[in-house]
Amino acid sequence: MPLPLEGIRVLDLGISTAGPYAARFLADLGADVVKVEPLAGENARSLGLRYGDAGYLFHVNNYNKRSLVLKVQDPRGRQAFLDLVAQSDVVIENFAVGTMDGWGIGFEACRAANPSIVYCSAKGFGESGVLRNKRAFDTVVQGLAGLMDTTGSGADPLKGGPSVCDLLTAAASVMATVSAITDRGPGESVFVDTALFDMGAWSLAWLWPVIESGNVAAASRLGNRHPHAAPFGSFACSDGELFIAVEDQPAWAALAAVIGADAGWTEPTRKAHEGEIDDRLAAWLGPLPKWDASARLQAIGVAATPVLLLEELSAHPLMTARTLVTEVDHPQFGKVPLLRSPLAVAGHHRPPIRKLQPPLGHDTAEVVGGLPGGAHRLATLRDAGVVAP
Repeated sequence: MPLPLEGIRVLDLGISTAGPYAARFLADLGADVVKVEPLAGENARSLGLRYGDAGYLFHVNNYNKRSLVLKVQDPRGRQAFLDLVAQSDVVIENFAVGTMDGWGIGFEACRAANPSIVYCSAKGFGESGVLRNKRAFDTVVQGLAGLMDTTGSGADPLKGGPSVCDLLTAAASVMATVSAITDRGPGESVFVDTALFDMGAWSLAWLWPVIESGNVAAASRLGNRHPHAAPFGSFACSDGELFIAVEDQPAWAALAAVIGADAGWTEPTRKAHEGEIDDRLAAWLGPLPKWDASARLQAIGVAATPVLLLEELSAHPLMTARTLVTEVDHPQFGKVPLLRSPLAVAGHHRPPIRKLQPPLGHDTAEVVGGLPGGAHRLATLRDAGVVAP
């Protein structure tokens, strides 16, 4: 069965996470994604734990892509890029505001080269607003977008574990880009403006009623708690932690029968008696293994699961059942345990790995060879140091 974006070409100039991850999603859906890299390669090639000579973030974000090394700051490289735009459907980038325009390949230049281009700009603070020109990384944005105020406990703010704003922005960029591809008319370009800040603030939607009510303290430093629901949190078992979330009356009634509490307590009453409920749960859970406790509670309709250590997660049979990790044997990088796409596509349990993560400039000759001037142009650009040798 063909993948939904087959026949769509994407030029990916992204760095680090949000841009490359969004382009990887499009590649998972069948798009031909050409990763446009500088002569030294995209920065993620040198970040974090390495497999071969590339960081793991690069491996995860860049399989199913081709790699083109092109110095877009050079006038000849800029023209080659715009000629590629004329043959493409989408451009994705997440540089600081003004960077692409400074190189002469921003939205207006791309639209001139291809009036039907979809241009996705994923920024820290977006293309508009008082902070548009400020530098941003995920953790910085988590602080400004309010996430750090809701996590942790006590006096200190705490960042979320993963790069949540990056990942949310990548997902939003994919949805907006696919919608633009579907909706654009002949000769109609689309500018997609996504921002880490927008997604961070949006992710707190469930807390906005609390904030608007004026009871800001109820939404601050929640840790594992919930502003309204109880019991809601992590509890010690004999061999680890169990997380319990009770958000409706039937679940509470079932749990109350187990711990000897009043089954008629409503949500506000439960919140008022949260300490007492926690004490009863602690006494009941303390002697039980976490998986045993989880099974007992799940059987009566209470959402409860063990809090897994990372090594427990990697060994959990659900990871195998969901085919989330596979090992690839890369001719340059060696064996890499590759985290698969979380997408599920009709006809495929997971989108297929059609191309392994590309060595730097691996597809330069093929991509540039398809431009006007072909092999002669490729040779000229190579001699000038504008493309990979």
